[in-house]
Amino acid sequence: MEKSKPPSCTVSPANWTSHVLLGIFVCLLALACMSVIQKSSSLAGLWLPTALMIPVLFRHRYRDWLPLLCASALGIAAAHAVLGTPFLRYLPYLLNNLFEASFCAALLRRILPVQDPLSGLGSWVKFLLIAVIFCPLLSSLIMMLFILHIQSPVELQSRFATWFMSEAVAILALTPLGLVYQHGYFRKNLTSRRFFSLLLTLIITLAAGFLALKWLPYTFAFITIPLLWSAIRLPRVEAFIIFLSMTLMIALLHTSGIVSVQPHAVVQIPQGLIFLPLLLILTPANAMAMAMHALRTEKSHITQSENRFRNAMEYSAIGMALVSPQGRLLQVNKSLCNLLGYEARYLNTLTFQEITYQEDLGKDLAMLEQLLNDEIQNYTMEKRYLCRNGEVIWALLAVSLVRDEEHNPLYFISQIEDINELKHTEMTNKRLSEALHEEKELLHITLNSINEAVISTDRNMNITFMNPVAEKMTGWTEEQAQGQPVNRIVLISKGQDGPLIDNLLHFDINENLHSSVERSLVLHGHHTGLFDVQLAVSPLRTLKDEPIGIVLVLQDVSKSRELMRRLSYSASHDLLTGLANRGSFESSLRKALNLIATAHQSHCLAFIDLDRFKTINDTSGHAAGDELLRQISTLMQEHIRSSDRLARLGGDEFALILFDCPVEQGLSILLKLIGEINQFEFIWEDKIYRIGASAGLTKMNDPNVSGSEYMAQADKACYTAKNNGRGRVFRYEPEQKTANIHTDDSTSPPEKP
Repeated sequence: MEKSKPPSCTVSPANWTSHVLLGIFVCLLALACMSVIQKSSSLAGLWLPTALMIPVLFRHRYRDWLPLLCASALGIAAAHAVLGTPFLRYLPYLLNNLFEASFCAALLRRILPVQDPLSGLGSWVKFLLIAVIFCPLLSSLIMMLFILHIQSPVELQSRFATWFMSEAVAILALTPLGLVYQHGYFRKNLTSRRFFSLLLTLIITLAAGFLALKWLPYTFAFITIPLLWSAIRLPRVEAFIIFLSMTLMIALLHTSGIVSVQPHAVVQIPQGLIFLPLLLILTPANAMAMAMHALRTEKSHITQSENRFRNAMEYSAIGMALVSPQGRLLQVNKSLCNLLGYEARYLNTLTFQEITYQEDLGKDLAMLEQLLNDEIQNYTMEKRYLCRNGEVIWALLAVSLVRDEEHNPLYFISQIEDINELKHTEMTNKRLSEALHEEKELLHITLNSINEAVISTDRNMNITFMNPVAEKMTGWTEEQAQGQPVNRIVLISKGQDGPLIDNLLHFDINENLHSSVERSLVLHGHHTGLFDVQLAVSPLRTLKDEPIGIVLVLQDVSKSRELMRRLSYSASHDLLTGLANRGSFESSLRKALNLIATAHQSHCLAFIDLDRFKTINDTSGHAAGDELLRQISTLMQEHIRSSDRLARLGGDEFALILFDCPVEQGLSILLKLIGEINQFEFIWEDKIYRIGASAGLTKMNDPNVSGSEYMAQADKACYTAKNNGRGRVFRYEPEQKTANIHTDDSTSPPEKP
């Protein structure tokens, strides 16, 4: 968790206007509470100034505390002056109030998240123990030092109990509202309908509370019911308003004598503990409000996640479908409907078997069976589909399987990319090569009009003919090339820096068609540059099958190869940041496991999750979030070794493999990297944003452990780092497979001064 850093909304220095307003509010609250003191000749049943100062101090930097405390002190002093209290009489109590508020705010800042202090039930329990129990008890003990002149033990106990209860009840009633309320909340969230709901709930709750106080036995048991109803029905800010209103109403009714909080019992409750039932009914109501807030937040996150997945599928540029294990098309996107010519409703009534070309169905089903049997994780294949108009088209199909927690198959995710034109181009090239062999007598007439380079040789492999395209690509004219050995004019290598092909006569066309992009053929022109080509070699023979030369057909496929390179790059890299994507990272993970088994190397695997990234997306838009991810990716690449592998897994999650790296060195590298991210300042539209990152690190030295297990270890360590303060690095240890993970192994990178 973050420590000693205020929310971003309070970075600007407090101005004098806010100090004056704070002093006025504290003065009014103190005046009201001390009026009760004078009336009852005892301490106030509720002491609200301290409860107000705690959230005010929590939301400001330490260097702003002194003027805030001075404003609060002047407000309390002004209230005493109005009532004519001697200065030396109330000074010790004033100092005690200021100490309690400062000490409580300092403790809360160290244990609660600053962006949303009461983000969950666990945070609220910490608040309860610190602010409602511990700090009022400490303040009560200090108060006892000021009244040691009182000799009666009964009176001392009464004063102690009254001070504690007045502080505890006031803090529980007012401070949670101050901690969770954000500036402009009502203007942004409280519409007329919602305001009416709050007003109606407030009226009903207060009326029910008044009736219970006036006429019902076991008063506070009945008051708990409308408070719990309010906690369930309303958001936490509005529920806290109800709780505060109920507390003030009960205190005012009791002070005015309209009702009595003292229960009808044989044993009278001491005066100082009269408001103990109020503390007891506020506690479950607050807990219920926090539980409902956590439930609503979780539901919102689930809804957002579903919407993101639905939009990513619906607006994908390639066809996508969710397919049941039985083959039923559960959901399809617009691109697939446009590709096949079907409406979405009609496609949902079909199976993938019904729209697959019959000759390709067997291979598809066989691959599907391997996927269901866990023999493969996914598969890719070229297959033909039947369109609604009867046309048969080629598509590149990629399929993966989603399973539930019990490893039962839920549905397939199918990605269908249109490659119809590419397949037709390949078929056209093949037919062209055959036509050249069959009609060699028309060679000189037809070759001058095609877009491929054509070169023919004699039986000694010397050039006899070149068409204009061949002249342009090789950089030699036909006159210059005639009689020259073909290996001198036509320089073709396997890859840009690969070896030259020595014997074009024995070149295997299948090697050309199935070579990788990196090993594709490259023509080295004479002063004309490099060309990615497809090469077709056809031997020329007599009727007696005697060789008389060859015909070379070179097709310039630079653009298509560049497209293939881009597609290959896109398949292995994240388009936003340029880092490796999840699929590429899994290949690197397999490589690391292989090095463990073969070279006995030891690696480090890290899982990195950005902190507060969603805040920037929500406040400044996704354009700012994308730019932040690009800058953070560049920053991380600058602080890792060239041999390491960094990847973006999705959203604001990254993974890092430190090859051949001891765990101590890996921890040092990761600490430095997280430190750089924590110190990074992102500037967007003249505003400066600070984020951070949490990381988990695990050691890879056992080839029998799967890559997914190592990823789970690193993810678990990262999750622990986030839960223990963020901005940290947590090293995974084998004993942490259990649910109870200690934070003793966590390490925090140095913060920016």
